[in-house]
Amino acid sequence: MQRYGAASWSGDINNTFTTFEHQPALGLNVGLSAIPYWNSDIGGFYSVAPDSAELYIRWFQFGAFCPIFRSHGHSWRLHLPWSYGDKAEAICRDYIGWRYRLMPYTYTLAFEAHRHGLPLMRPLILNYPEDPRAYENADAYLWGDDLLVAPVTRDGARHWPVYLPKGTWYDFWTNEMHEGPTAISVEAPLERLPLFVRKGAILPLGPVLQYEGERELTKITVRVYPASRSSFTLYEDDGRTGEYRQGKYALTEISCETVDGTVFCALGAASGEASLLPAARRYALRVYSRERPRRVEVDGRPLAHRAGEVTGWRYERPFAIVEGLRQPASVRLIT
Repeated sequence: MQRYGAASWSGDINNTFTTFEHQPALGLNVGLSAIPYWNSDIGGFYSVAPDSAELYIRWFQFGAFCPIFRSHGHSWRLHLPWSYGDKAEAICRDYIGWRYRLMPYTYTLAFEAHRHGLPLMRPLILNYPEDPRAYENADAYLWGDDLLVAPVTRDGARHWPVYLPKGTWYDFWTNEMHEGPTAISVEAPLERLPLFVRKGAILPLGPVLQYEGERELTKITVRVYPASRSSFTLYEDDGRTGEYRQGKYALTEISCETVDGTVFCALGAASGEASLLPAARRYALRVYSRERPRRVEVDGRPLAHRAGEVTGWRYERPFAIVEGLRQPASVRLIT
């Protein structure tokens, strides 16, 4: 399976929370076995228990952060989000949207799997081998290096225990900050998967699409959570052929550095096959800042603050936002 790039799944499993609870550990072990592409049948394959909208929703949220995202089962009608009512459909649609929005980040993780053998789902011990609590923790995992996913796998749970390793972590939904290592309990209403972003993360995001390749990726939004120094190299290819094996792909380095209260962000020129990028490509920078910056410069020139407009820059707590950037570009935020 490792040699030929085959994918794996956890088998024709039952539709119970007990079965669901074992899925994250299964996916992590498969990833550590040099098989980066894995999934479980969302909702469970066999209906051995009464069908549950809550089980389907929680499993769907987990599936959105698995290498293969597939809702599948013996009774196929029970694996359609709209089979469980309007609320379930709306929640599932939201997570499909985030799956598409995160595709620039996730596709880069797939390149890392191809180049270095790293799994997309990563156990905490892979990044934090010195942490003894990480060795016993298979309830949460890293999606790449920058996102920590903590699936809710118990029926009726509306709060969920999460262990955060060392460093600073931000709640993806509320932007609340936590200092690790620490164990916390977070609110987990039915529509919310506990999800955290590492300080230093640089997350390239695309738009919500109806299908991959629906339109050119003319705008990428980059969320930056400044640390002392960090970087992310965005991978892009033609999305259709195997020509990436001959080196036909583009890499864009995005970096951030904080010095004495000033945040420097740099968007590099594309290396490799830059012609793969749309001519109309623009970037929007969303930089985490707990206070509104006093001054923002782009390529050394001051930029006007214009709240609510797409020209200039604006502040929407806790993000300072700069739109319309071409690469290469440098942005300086003075707080």
